[in-house]
Amino acid sequence: MKKPVLLLFATVTAVLAACMTPPPRSEDHMASNPQILPEESERIDALTNAGKSFSRIVAVPAADNMLSNGVAIGILWMGSGSASADALLGILRKEKEHAVAVVGKSDALTVATIKATIQQLDKNPTTTTILFAGESKYVEQLQELTSKAGVPFEGVVFPPPQEQESPPPEEKDSP
Repeated sequence: MKKPVLLLFATVTAVLAACMTPPPRSEDHMASNPQILPEESERIDALTNAGKSFSRIVAVPAADNMLSNGVAIGILWMGSGSASADALLGILRKEKEHAVAVVGKSDALTVATIKATIQQLDKNPTTTTILFAGESKYVEQLQELTSKAGVPFEGVVFPPPQEQESPPPEEKDSP
């Protein structure tokens, strides 16, 4: 009974993964001249505005729905790679780059990709800094993970926290 259920689960996962995989945007998901999506370019701008410099970009393509992104995250957690994770791993192993920006529309999927890559490094040192722009909780998760793994990391909170405006002073009615 377990075998048919496992086979059904594997088939459904494969179908969903195939449906969520967007067409390639560049030869190897590296930026020399990729088709960067608006959400990704905003994150790249946030890194640049924070004074971060990088020579490569790894784009983590995301689907437009949470289910497909969740399946992709689950696949990464199970140890399967992705084109983005493989590209990032190649950059980190070559150690020819000073820093690489890892950007994507889905913070959760981008973080899962970075985590999967760090696990594949197998504690091999790297001097390449991973740059990430995303929600503060994901920046904190990556700071903790990269610190334990000995991987250089710099994060920028995106979107930046909004400064709260003070309420306007109350007007007093004249008698």
